[in-house]
Amino acid sequence: MLICMKLTLDKNLENLLKKNNLNIPKLSTVTAISRQTLANWIAGQKPRNIEQVKIVADFFCVSMEYLCFGEENSPVNPIQKYDNEINAGVYEVVLRKVRK
Repeated sequence: MLICMKLTLDKNLENLLKKNNLNIPKLSTVTAISRQTLANWIAGQKPRNIEQVKIVADFFCVSMEYLCFGEENSPVNPIQKYDNEINAGVYEVVLRKVRK
């Protein structure tokens, strides 16, 4: 069973801005993410930098899962949600040491 979730970053970010009485310029100033990047996300463009998504999620005190897909954190380990796919070989995880 393959789970496909629709990216709803545009709507979720817009709702969080409204809920917190913020706008793109203010969010840009606080997060150091360009106004254009944030405007592009709201216009429906997919983010290119996951670190920027994490910064915005942390700013609003929400999970990246919620910001991108509108899903609340569940008590279930996220890996367990995809257990069938992992065991079936759909995902490949590679761990390697990187130099610092």
